[in-house]
Amino acid sequence: MRVYDKSIIVQRRTGGVWENWKKLLAFVNKTKDSTDSLTFEVRYTQSIREIFSYLEDFLILYRGDIFLIDDYDDFMEQHQTVRLKASVLRIGRLTATLTILQKIFTKDENGFKSHTLKPVATVPCYRERRNGSLKWTNDATFAEATDLFQFRAVPEIPFSTDYVIECDGERFTPLSVDDIKGRGIYIQTPARKVVSTVG
Repeated sequence: MRVYDKSIIVQRRTGGVWENWKKLLAFVNKTKDSTDSLTFEVRYTQSIREIFSYLEDFLILYRGDIFLIDDYDDFMEQHQTVRLKASVLRIGRLTATLTILQKIFTKDENGFKSHTLKPVATVPCYRERRNGSLKWTNDATFAEATDLFQFRAVPEIPFSTDYVIECDGERFTPLSVDDIKGRGIYIQTPARKVVSTVG
């Protein structure tokens, strides 16, 4: 007998923003084909069916982890229960804090360009310094990087290599930007530390 006693939160993406959509009780079980996936079985409702049409716009929060929904199964369309197969989104622990700085360009009276840096968001982040792991030695995008950052995307900021990162009193130039799993939830960016030339 199924016992629906595990509390989960389903979030929905609307206009690029992830918000809590429903709090549900589920029967949770491991999948046979992956150690990174779980099956969340919930009771069917008409609104739950929305997930079927827009899988990429829904995710599950469970025990502090984020699970990306990969499959929706309403067995034989009996509308009794729905099994949501979901894979965990693995990132580093967000133990540091990162500030995103936007470049503001101006011209002086002689037409010379300069820029200032304006803080636009501060978020928790995972920071990994350059090391000898395979990720750092085999990936060409990491060749010039001194640090790797992972952080939650800020919907109103289209983060790109045009921004500057500040973390622990140091500044970094992003070298590339990767939307982890392509869901607009977390961003990964290898970055190069800015070394002051003053003095």
